[in-house]
Amino acid sequence: MPIRLIVADLDGTLLNSQHEVPPFTEAAIRAAQERGVLFTVATGKTFPSTVALIERFGITIPLICGNGTQVFAPDGTLLYADPIPLDYALEAIELAQQRGFLPVVYTEMGLLTTVHDDNVAELVAHHEPEPVLVHDLPQALREQYRPFKMVLMNQDHEAVNRFADELRQVFDGRAEIVRSGLLSVVEVMPAGVTKGTALLHILDHLGLEPQQTMCFGDNCNDLDMIQRAGIGVAMAHAPEEVRRAADYVTGTNDEDGVGHAIWRFVLSGQDVQPVPQTATRSTD
Repeated sequence: MPIRLIVADLDGTLLNSQHEVPPFTEAAIRAAQERGVLFTVATGKTFPSTVALIERFGITIPLICGNGTQVFAPDGTLLYADPIPLDYALEAIELAQQRGFLPVVYTEMGLLTTVHDDNVAELVAHHEPEPVLVHDLPQALREQYRPFKMVLMNQDHEAVNRFADELRQVFDGRAEIVRSGLLSVVEVMPAGVTKGTALLHILDHLGLEPQQTMCFGDNCNDLDMIQRAGIGVAMAHAPEEVRRAADYVTGTNDEDGVGHAIWRFVLSGQDVQPVPQTATRSTD
């Protein structure tokens, strides 16, 4: 089927190392839109972090936030939500605090935590909103806020690796433990919820089939979405398991990997630049 929808992860995929959409990639997306192809984003971030891109590309269809726990309309209306159970969130907070990790809760429209430290500064540097600070995080969740996912942070990356292994044992079968993007982060997600499951809600909303989608990602949290797409594209720097699962492996986010793949598969009838040598079709 012809591609009718392009969905791109943000950090490490659509955005380059300067957290910007490079001109070549932007031109490819706009050319696809001019031909009637829809475009949206799928991110682990909050909705406010996507507003500038919604305006920049004139996105008119739903988008995925919170690694699939939320689907928003472009005006910020929450169309679909699959939050983490409160008792799991409270359990994760207790474990994090015992291990010296900062728990950051992703709520409907922002972040919730207890202090503004180097961990929070790292999130804000990646265009997340300033968090709401509370004295008692469990009490805030019981009384006012709904948790969609948990981000547990520590700047000791080896400690993060060890804690991720511990969390997988503790929450086995109850919640998803995800590593994506920042090395300082381990995420606790609702079981069975991914960008791929959220994609199905968008397709149902648009009346499209998975085979009509082209999805881009660079990490394990993009894997299910890539596998469900008609053309699943992994960035060249993605982990091996993601590259092996993709239909196509394109260049890195600093090599306009998204733009080149769009030219190749969506705009192939036009005069286009060659795909970078790092971009090769997966044969695994």
